[in-house]
Amino acid sequence: MFDGDIEAQDEFESAVTTSIQKALSTLWCSYKFPFRYKKQTIETELNETSYTLPHGNIARKTINNKQVYCVKLGNTFLSYEPDCEVKEAKSGQPEYFYIDNDEICFYPTPDKAYEIEITYLTMYPAVDSEGNSKATLTDEDDCIDIPEKYEVLFLNALMPLAMTYAIASLTDENYAGYEKQFNDAYKILIDFTKGIDIEKRIGWR
Repeated sequence: MFDGDIEAQDEFESAVTTSIQKALSTLWCSYKFPFRYKKQTIETELNETSYTLPHGNIARKTINNKQVYCVKLGNTFLSYEPDCEVKEAKSGQPEYFYIDNDEICFYPTPDKAYEIEITYLTMYPAVDSEGNSKATLTDEDDCIDIPEKYEVLFLNALMPLAMTYAIASLTDENYAGYEKQFNDAYKILIDFTKGIDIEKRIGWR
C-alpha cells in the first residue's frame, strides 16, 4: 500500500504518522462539530487595548433574527467594528471589538478589569497530558480533544481516511474500499454529533 521505496520500519512508521496527521487535520476542519467550540475568558487590564486571539475563529450565533459574534461582557455581546482603530481614543467599558493581526482589541479601551468571554471554533484537534491545546499529535500521551462518547465514531472516520492518504492512489484496489468506509462513517459521525433530530413534516393542502 506504500511506495516501493519504503524499506525500513522507521520509514513505514513515518509514512503512517504523516497520513494520520493529515487525515486528522482534514477531518477536524471539515465540519463545525460541537466539540470544536471552546470558551476562553480574557481579563482586561487598565488602559490595555489588545489581547491574544484564541486558536481558532470567533463563533457567530443568531439572536432575535440578528447575527452576533460570541464576544460577551456579562450578558452583552460586543459589536464587531473594524473602524474602531481610527476612532478617537476613549476609555470605559468595552462595547466593540476588532481584529488586528493575531490580536483582539476592545473599544473603548478598558478603564478597569473586565471579564470578556469568547466562544470560538478551535483549529487545534489535540491536547497534551495537561490539557493544553496542540495542533498535532506529537507525544505518546497526546490525545484527540473530543468527548468520550464520540471517540469510536470519530476514529471510525479517521482511520479509513488516513488509509486513503497512505495508499494515495486511486487505482489501488484497496483505495475505493477505504474511501467508502470513510464516507459511511463520516455521515454517521455528523448525524450523531448534531445533537438534534428534526422531523420533516409533510403539509397537506
